[in-house]
Amino acid sequence: MPFSGNNVKVGPGTLYVAPLATTEPVATTGAWPAGWVELGYTDTGSTFDFAPKVTPVEVEEEYWPVRQAITTYEGSTTFALAEQTRQNLAISLNAGVGSSLLSATQGSDVDGSIWQETPAPGTEVRVMVGWDALPEGATTGSDPFGRLIIRQALQTGSLKITRRKGANKATYACTFMLEKPNAATQPFRFIFPANLAA
Repeated sequence: MPFSGNNVKVGPGTLYVAPLATTEPVATTGAWPAGWVELGYTDTGSTFDFAPKVTPVEVEEEYWPVRQAITTYEGSTTFALAEQTRQNLAISLNAGVGSSLLSATQGSDVDGSIWQETPAPGTEVRVMVGWDALPEGATTGSDPFGRLIIRQALQTGSLKITRRKGANKATYACTFMLEKPNAATQPFRFIFPANLAA
């Protein structure tokens, strides 16, 4: 139904990550399956980008390309994690999450403190990334307008942690680039409720 204010959506939603091949949600409501971990607060929400890369097909007899040939696709999701936890740092460093966490990258000291290191080159862990329109912790709501499942991604952004005075908070900035997953035909899926079909 066009020209409906109910179709205009707002809100940051909730971010999740999971090890590869974790069971995916199959509806816009209900709890996320076991293995999905909430990432917590962000600085400015999240952004999903998807773009085909094209090359114009030109012929001598025309000034305009006769076709645009898709040469590759590129997708990413970006966000800045505001909760300074070891788990969020591990995710930002491609050390994995849950059952995919690289044990060699983390540990504890005699005083109970915990530490996190970056993975050795070539051992970086890909993860699934999820987004839910529902607010943190909610499994039902009055307007569950969608979910996004990214089936395989690697954090490729520059991790920059800035410490400043006052209310300026430190964050873990992440840019997860999509990759072709092994067990699925497409790297991402959006799920909409039936009332948003048109």
